[in-house]
Amino acid sequence: MKDKKPKILLVGGGTLGSVSPLLAITEQYDADYLFVGTKNGPEKRVVTSKLIEYMWIYSGKLRRYFDWQNFLDIFRVKIAFWQSIWILTKFKPDIVLTAGSFVAVPVVLAAWFLRIPIIAHQQDIKVGLANKLIAPFVNKITVTFEEQKQDFNQKKVVVTGNPVRKLKEESVSKPIVIITGGGLGARGLNTFVSEFIPKLLKKYEVHHILGEINWNQKLYLDGYHPHKFVLNGMMELLSRADIIISRAGISLITEAAFLKKALVLIPMPNTHQEKNAAFLAKHNAALTVKQDSNHVLDRYLSKLLENSKLRDDLGSNLNKLFPKDAVSKYIKLIDEVRKH
Repeated sequence: MKDKKPKILLVGGGTLGSVSPLLAITEQYDADYLFVGTKNGPEKRVVTSKLIEYMWIYSGKLRRYFDWQNFLDIFRVKIAFWQSIWILTKFKPDIVLTAGSFVAVPVVLAAWFLRIPIIAHQQDIKVGLANKLIAPFVNKITVTFEEQKQDFNQKKVVVTGNPVRKLKEESVSKPIVIITGGGLGARGLNTFVSEFIPKLLKKYEVHHILGEINWNQKLYLDGYHPHKFVLNGMMELLSRADIIISRAGISLITEAAFLKKALVLIPMPNTHQEKNAAFLAKHNAALTVKQDSNHVLDRYLSKLLENSKLRDDLGSNLNKLFPKDAVSKYIKLIDEVRKH
């Protein structure tokens, strides 16, 4: 008799960073999936485009500072917990997978209450507050790099690398430069890099992922291609790039590593992204620039435009830094945990 497909509940959202590793799993692991995310986050459009069932719950924000919204969020999280209980009871998953995000907290607590196995993934170098909160309640915690093992219970932590989506087809068209602030775009980054785009256009086409709310920042230049959002084909677009200018979220960095691309990272100021960028810079795996350091970015772009070996070396160093076969390792762990 043929084995019944496992049922897996995925949870994440608010941004696409916590979604991409989960979708990478769905591409190579045959299961019945349900994705739980936020009501208005960008993840719904991406998840449903993959024909995965989607449900939303209320999501609070775990702020480390005083804000009146904190009091409202207490009630949102309580409501979300009972929404999660209902969803889990109805769907009856064999396992819950999350790569962080605030929306995961009530789902993980509900799954723990119902004795459903949970695996949480920590992508970024600095542990997110959501993963700190849920760590005591999960069965296993996977991490991207060996250096992160020290941040968690040694009996739970497993180094898998960061799951990355498959490249469907190699592109052989004209190389490009990609500028992206992530799934939602980044207004500060867009403003900062805009003066350098004419310089890039002397050699490359430029594809700029602005974010829907930042569409008024697009430029009107020959060879410049603005995008509000890339729903499908992001890996294929990245595969064409000679240079990627980006925020420092680990999901995009992982995809660039898989493709051996030269990265210029402009981390979001005063966030965990600065640690990601510093980690890569220490290993000569990316060039990092503080936002508004115009002279530094100008110097780095000049070097990259003129020096193909520098571009190749950065891409190679980045690729070597990331553990290989992350999806295979993650799938093996899923089977071990759900059958335990």
